[in-house]
Amino acid sequence: MNYSELKRRFGPYQFYTVCFFILAVTASLAFSFGFNLSQEQQQLLNQLTSSSQSLRSENANFSQQVNVMSVELDIAKSTQRKLAEDVEHALAREDSLRKELAFYQQVMAPELTATGLAIDGFAIEKTLSEGYFRFKLVLLQQDKIKATLNGNVNLELHGSENGRPVSYNFDQLNAHENGALSFRFKYFQMLECEFQLPESFLPEKVVINAQVYKYKRKLGELNKTFDWALSTSE
Repeated sequence: MNYSELKRRFGPYQFYTVCFFILAVTASLAFSFGFNLSQEQQQLLNQLTSSSQSLRSENANFSQQVNVMSVELDIAKSTQRKLAEDVEHALAREDSLRKELAFYQQVMAPELTATGLAIDGFAIEKTLSEGYFRFKLVLLQQDKIKATLNGNVNLELHGSENGRPVSYNFDQLNAHENGALSFRFKYFQMLECEFQLPESFLPEKVVINAQVYKYKRKLGELNKTFDWALSTSE
């Protein structure tokens, strides 16, 4: 059935009325569908816009945090480099001071370098017995010598007696029955011994001579002189 037959059957007025109604319904449905679709698209667009703004805000925060962390990292690296430079300078300074100390030891006291032994302290004090004294001698090991040191120590007392210069070895003053004092140590050792002065002898100085060995090999001798000075007994 075509349009002409419909027009003859229902009449022109009814036919156009029905067509108009169909078009109106179709237009209304199309408008309603389009409006709903537009609303959905607008809601989706609003959601996307809100999500985009939220993402931009988060991205800005992350960028700010990254910038702050980058600055902190640069500061930390700079501080680390400065500390490394300070440590390097300190080590270089320490090495320089060690070299200077070794040089002055070779110039002022070459025996320390040769023997590895140093006299860290020497003291003389009175005993309760009249005319008797006690000496204390502290021996110290130098850094360069790590093995055990051994040897013997001879002490000689110089002064005057009856107006003439006289010297006594400590074994002559009954300081030690076997003559020279022996030592054997690592790091440090204190030697202690008593002796008696002749009544008319006036002491002036003490000369110490140490024969130093490393195992059975002689490293050398150490000589040092101290003025006679009494210390207070503890």
